[in-house]
Amino acid sequence: DASPSDDTLSTTSEAAAESGANGDASPSDDGNVNQSDSEDPVEGSNTNLEEYSYDDLEMVKIGFAYPDVSAFAILNKKFSIGDPEEQATAVLDGWRREGLLPLNGRDIELVFRNFPILNTSQKLGVCTSFSQDDEVFAVVSGRDFTAGAECLATRYAIPVIDLNAAPPSTYVRGAPWFFTLRSNESEVMWNLVQWAQNRGEFEDSKIGLFWDTRSEEAADAFKEALAEFGHEVVVDIPSDGEGVGSPQDQISVERFAAEGVNIAVLLVGTSSVTNFMAFSERQDYHPKYLAFEWAGQIGDVASASLPQEQFDGAIAMALSRVGEIAAGNPLSVQADACLDNYVRFSGNDIERTSPETAEFVQILYTCDLMSVLYAGLVRAGEELTKEKFVSGLEGLEGFPLASWGDLTFGSGDHSGVQQFRTIEWSTDCLCWTAVSQMSDFVVR
Repeated sequence: DASPSDDTLSTTSEAAAESGANGDASPSDDGNVNQSDSEDPVEGSNTNLEEYSYDDLEMVKIGFAYPDVSAFAILNKKFSIGDPEEQATAVLDGWRREGLLPLNGRDIELVFRNFPILNTSQKLGVCTSFSQDDEVFAVVSGRDFTAGAECLATRYAIPVIDLNAAPPSTYVRGAPWFFTLRSNESEVMWNLVQWAQNRGEFEDSKIGLFWDTRSEEAADAFKEALAEFGHEVVVDIPSDGEGVGSPQDQISVERFAAEGVNIAVLLVGTSSVTNFMAFSERQDYHPKYLAFEWAGQIGDVASASLPQEQFDGAIAMALSRVGEIAAGNPLSVQADACLDNYVRFSGNDIERTSPETAEFVQILYTCDLMSVLYAGLVRAGEELTKEKFVSGLEGLEGFPLASWGDLTFGSGDHSGVQQFRTIEWSTDCLCWTAVSQMSDFVVR
């Protein structure tokens, strides 16, 4: 097999980082791309770009969708995710410098579109624009774009690699075009219950479930998994808040407290989680929170915005690598290479400290989406089609990422990361700390 290894595909080489440290420029004013030497180029790529005229290259048009969080960043600059367009362009520049592009006589043209996180209609508009206006080959998309990603797959048969988890039915409707970096929601819920059971979290417990009505499949999976271990939900409250809060936020607290619930599971948006905790604090009600990565709540910036009297000492199941810096663990090769390449390209200094900033995390997300995209293109071979691209993605196994555990796709299984670890929250540092190594999901 002459294809590069997963390690090669998932990271930018040290040569790119070294050239940045030596002051080499980004693409020069005359349109030529500077690149570092590479001793082991990807088969089909070209390490001497002077042999190519970009007019002669076939350009593969890739859509890049990312969330517009400017409204949140105005309220709190810690929510700023930086410039995703620059972050993605930096990855392309790094590939060109290494000789990873052009690939099989093709280069990549990125088409950028952003969307408000809470506006589904605009996400669908981005989907339509990518298809009808931009005519993209495939799309990679950041957090909270599930509705737009599903639209691309189901309406227009465009391959899409989305960041967020999705309900199992979304993968069925979007097959074979719909992929996510994270595992599907029901699989996450089953492993959450397994993880909590193994930790003894359910001993002498009364469990309350507060869930968004858009998350019915995840809620059902959670209750089914509990039943397999002989547990049940004693208070079950659906919410119609759709991520922006609802009257059920306070009602759920009152019901939980009245029924003596001592473990709260919140499958709702961050606004409702914040409201729930604030109402709980007012009533001097302090349940244990069975926390995990849902709706972007697990992250140093997001978790620091929650009422800390309620959350201090919380234990969570994480699929991401959040907390590695606080634990004193070295960043992965993929994360270091990603950050080095971005610093080289942008000239911006990105601190690798805890608490982890939203921009730090977004840079890693971007690298992960782009590296999975590139791996699919490599495996598609010289005669690139959407079907061969999908088949290439389905061949990824144990693919290392910068911000998550290892990713594995397969035929009929397009939800990627199936690893987790335990992390702990502290108000002393306003940060998560990893307290275990990554472990594989338990196969149901």
